[in-house]
Amino acid sequence: MAPAFTDFRFGTAGWSYEDWKGTVYPVPEPPGFSPLRFMADRFDFIEVNTTFYRIPPPRLAEGWSHQVRDHPNFMFWIKLNRGFTHDSGTWDPSLPSAFRSAIAPLEEAGKLAGILAQFPYSFHQTDANQARLSKLREHFPETPLAVEFRHRSWNRDHVLSRLHELDICWTNIDQPRVSRSLPLTENSSRAGFEYLRLHGRNAAEWFSGSGRDARYDYDYSAAELKEIARSAINIGKKSSGSVYISGNNHYKGQAVRNLKALKDILDAMQGNIS
Repeated sequence: MAPAFTDFRFGTAGWSYEDWKGTVYPVPEPPGFSPLRFMADRFDFIEVNTTFYRIPPPRLAEGWSHQVRDHPNFMFWIKLNRGFTHDSGTWDPSLPSAFRSAIAPLEEAGKLAGILAQFPYSFHQTDANQARLSKLREHFPETPLAVEFRHRSWNRDHVLSRLHELDICWTNIDQPRVSRSLPLTENSSRAGFEYLRLHGRNAAEWFSGSGRDARYDYDYSAAELKEIARSAINIGKKSSGSVYISGNNHYKGQAVRNLKALKDILDAMQGNIS
């Protein structure tokens, strides 16, 4: 029997960074240069950060879709607005419909891979917080959903079982090992696809408050990428669907370089299986 190869798909968390000029993007930029098209030439998907901070008008999503119209397989993962994930209590009742309207052009164009709900370290596993997950599924009943937890209290079998019932993907993450942070897991909630996000291992800056760039300033070593590749393969064995691998260690294009190296490692590992 021929070996089963995992469909790994690679993408970065965002694409609009000033420090990518000269590190990822060419300087000077050629006429008509589009950073998004540049990324679509090289990767399989992109995570949209804008929607986490504010709900944009639908025309913005229309523009994203238009820019990559010549890349039929390129997709968007949309980060859920922080009003759902970071604000305590009940969210604004108008928020779900506003968010759905903002991303509707991507869905209509067949460019929406799904919604990523990124919860903070302070979001611990409680009955009330589990109920928030059920509400998310109620508000987005047909959309692929992935949830990211950063506190290790969520790393429980009953959580995976509940996510499976809700058809929500558990997002495995690599992050600095600080306090009760979630370690690199190889979990699957059997949602039909898998997700792995790489945040870097800059423990000194993770909770320092020095800002986004300092927090995600990390360049993975070859040994660390091999460790992550082994976990990615193990994750892939648990699902018949694709494994989305995202690089969030964006500072000065480190995610771009690391993802390319990780892809080479995974290609070699899967080649050795045959």
